[in-house]
Amino acid sequence: MNENNKHTPDEKYPKSIEYKGRKITFSKLSSSDKSQNILQILKVEIDNKAFEVVEFREGLFESGYLPYSSYSSPVELVQDMVDYVPDFR
Repeated sequence: MNENNKHTPDEKYPKSIEYKGRKITFSKLSSSDKSQNILQILKVEIDNKAFEVVEFREGLFESGYLPYSSYSSPVELVQDMVDYVPDFR
């Protein structure tokens, strides 16, 4: 595992990974919106195509690209995006 793939103690995701030949990066956009029950919003890029992933206080991650699906980690979510969303294949 290289340095970028290591999780920091306060984060639930690595800075970057590779999956099926795609370079995927994660960065934090904002945090804590109590009115919406949102813990944080992440900017995710798959081969320089950016989108947002929301982490809810319950520890679930969601994206508008995969409606009706919740994930326990953003890594699982982006792996499904690469596997199932035509824009990211």
